Amino acid sequence: MADCELCGVARPTLCPVKVNDPSVKAAYPTGTWRGINEECLNSCHEANLNRVPVNGAKKCDLCGIKNVPFFLVRTRVPIFHEPYHREVDKALCESCLEACEETLKRREAEKEEEHHH
Repeated sequence: MADCELCGVARPTLCPVKVNDPSVKAAYPTGTWRGINEECLNSCHEANLNRVPVNGAKKCDLCGIKNVPFFLVRTRVPIFHEPYHREVDKALCESCLEACEETLKRREAEKEEEHHH
């Protein structure tokens, strides 16, 4: 089991998203992988389509970059009482939104491939 990097939900499998984390850029110049569950990946896709700016964010919630424009990603975080989840706003940079789009395209291609076999 692994935890989603955005909402914290533990899942047996996550969707790998390759991001450019500035804190480890010297060690990983081509980027590092973050695990996101499918629900959060879909939320990132919606956020990429809408591109709602976030003004108060200090850093990207996925890669940690600072001082760039951030966009709103609304995700659901589980809680242990009704309604059993709450909406949480996350801030992602343009680079991470694009990385999520790449992962989504790759996932859809994999599903299409499985469907044909």
